[in-house]
Amino acid sequence: PAVVHRETARARAAGKPIIVSMGNVAGSGGYFVAMDAEKIVAQPGTITGSIGVLGGKMLTRGLWEKVGITWDDVHSSTNSPIWSPLQDYDSSEWERFQAALDRIYEDFTTKVAAGRDLPIERVREIAKGRIWTGEDAREIGLVDELGGLDVALRLAREAAGLAPDAAIRLRSFPPERSPFDRLFGPSPDSSERAAVVAAWRQVTISVAPAMRILAQLGVTGGDPGVLAMPGTPPRP
Repeated sequence: PAVVHRETARARAAGKPIIVSMGNVAGSGGYFVAMDAEKIVAQPGTITGSIGVLGGKMLTRGLWEKVGITWDDVHSSTNSPIWSPLQDYDSSEWERFQAALDRIYEDFTTKVAAGRDLPIERVREIAKGRIWTGEDAREIGLVDELGGLDVALRLAREAAGLAPDAAIRLRSFPPERSPFDRLFGPSPDSSERAAVVAAWRQVTISVAPAMRILAQLGVTGGDPGVLAMPGTPPRP
């Protein structure tokens, strides 16, 4: 969410209007990425807001004891096991953890106040992790208008200075993945996706002609296995 919010702020700073159209749920991180937009549109029943932070860890020592598994630890520093599921926070760790949550909450509410042009005191009243329907969110200033994508497109045309019936081109992100990408590419969330897919394609392009040339010359090196390409002669 922080990365998307930063890019939204950069787009606004560059003079590009940002219009957000919320779906069924756009709370917490969903609201974090939307709060700096020029206009926010939500359905009346959209779950949004949830301006807060939640954290913690699951303690599993009791579970391991029940199944007869024990653990030993080697610590590099006093607070290094703070996220260990084998022990609870001690007083020092708990203090550090709470301070971190406070910093995140302060950052969230401050950004909401700036993005929505609301007094910070008002934001703190409507924050605290509470969720709101889109209709309620409009009443308290977290959302600008109610509706769906059609309303967002109307606002986008207005922001761009276009006529209400002006033709526009819509592009979906991320682009639809090809069957090759889905099989061999990494997760769509990976920043290395394009480089990895390009490398795979280069390997495919490089290997296939070579295998065909060898096949035409009658040169074989045994069963090519997974590198078998159309035109490769069968193993003698």
